[in-house]
Amino acid sequence: MGLTVHGVLERNARKYPEKEAFITSSNRLTYAQMNQTCNQLARHLQEQGVQSGDRVAVMSRNNEQFFYAFFSLMKIGAIPMPMNIRLTPNELVAILQNSNASGIFYETELQETVNAVQDRINVNHVVAIQEATHKASTYSEENLDLSIDPREVCEILFTSGTTGVPKGVVFNHEKILAIASAVSIHFHLSNEDRMLTLMPLSHSAPLNTFFMSGLYCGSSHVIGDYAPKTFLTLIHQEQTTFSFAAPVAYLLSSKEPDIKQYDLSSMRVLAYGGGPLALASYKHVKEVFKNDNFYQVYGLTEAGPNGILLRPQEHLTKAGSIGKYPTLNMEIRVIHADGTDTEPNEYGEIILTGDSLMLGYDNNPEETNTTIKNGWLYTGDIAYKDEDGYVFIVDRKKDVIISGGVNIYPREIEEVLARHDAVLESCVIGIPNEEWGETVKAVVVLNGVVTEEELRIFASSYLADYKCPRQYSFAEALPRNASGKILKQRVKELDGNKSIIK
Repeated sequence: MGLTVHGVLERNARKYPEKEAFITSSNRLTYAQMNQTCNQLARHLQEQGVQSGDRVAVMSRNNEQFFYAFFSLMKIGAIPMPMNIRLTPNELVAILQNSNASGIFYETELQETVNAVQDRINVNHVVAIQEATHKASTYSEENLDLSIDPREVCEILFTSGTTGVPKGVVFNHEKILAIASAVSIHFHLSNEDRMLTLMPLSHSAPLNTFFMSGLYCGSSHVIGDYAPKTFLTLIHQEQTTFSFAAPVAYLLSSKEPDIKQYDLSSMRVLAYGGGPLALASYKHVKEVFKNDNFYQVYGLTEAGPNGILLRPQEHLTKAGSIGKYPTLNMEIRVIHADGTDTEPNEYGEIILTGDSLMLGYDNNPEETNTTIKNGWLYTGDIAYKDEDGYVFIVDRKKDVIISGGVNIYPREIEEVLARHDAVLESCVIGIPNEEWGETVKAVVVLNGVVTEEELRIFASSYLADYKCPRQYSFAEALPRNASGKILKQRVKELDGNKSIIK
């Protein structure tokens, strides 16, 4: 059999048994210790009836508990489904029902959220990771050595669709390791690197693109939840060499008043994605961090995520571009609607192909066939290439709002607002924000009486905090085209219109 994701952990445990590999706020674990604990937990789960092919939600902050669950499930052929812990119970229930989840593995700190979810769904296993790990401590530490084909499904990640219904993105071991090998080569990763992971591991880039690349090479991993000062402190204390974060993470950390007290010189790669760094912002963070090793990376969850990057030396002349050269096992095109390539400065849709494309959307062959055609992934991102071949994104076909590197889907928010008796309709848009790239604004047409504060409270009962509109405006009507479709660009221009009631 070929290599599996958990097989990489097992290999590292043999090659680097004493290497400090998982460093969290509460633990410093070697590769051997992580592997042994996961072996014990896997055996315990088998005894509890968790089977190969079971789909299990993993709910944890960024820490060792996440990886105990993640790897132990893979070792028995079960399928971990990392969950965004910021989602509301309503959102989690919808995802778990749609994905036919058979279990929830959770960090005990999330007990309250799990209590609000588990009575509303039918699952066989609800497991507190810390408790299960303790119970498993008497089991064998040896590898299970089950026969698992690397072409078998091993992971499902979630990305909300524009319909507001979250879609599961399905991967096998081969797809994930194709990303890991490509990224390792591009960034010259090795077992001497110390990877800093503070972006949520439920998101595809922190987990599949960067953690997996470091795992593939036997790097050490410093893991936690992002805060501006935490970011600086861990670089300083742990002498990390590599990080991936949303642009806003670098900007917020750069504004810490005592940043000069931190030694940040160990960082040889500062990767960012989910949005561009404007030239002025790039110059600012480069100066404050005293480091010009910034790489922009672009890719969709459905591509691995894998795609294209803008290297440090290209930033000064091509800031705002996502780059020219795709990663070594990827190809990129910008095409017209008829499938022909665009000329320089012509708008078209970005499409991607390569070894790491998803197997498909979970239980959704129709959507899969719309997104992947003839082996190419249609991204929905509208872009152009300049005369030098550099790709610039100009709009998102699907109206995705990207705030702090996280995708927010307007229609999901519009559907929540429509549930309020006083709301006739709404249009949710992204408006520029200096720190976050974009922030969420709702333009609402009323058929009753409601205050802005009442709408805020209403939305927060259905939506995670980061999805809730930060601004509201009220209009008598929304602009539409001849076919009745709302013209979002016109909505963005309504700010100066007197028909808006502030």
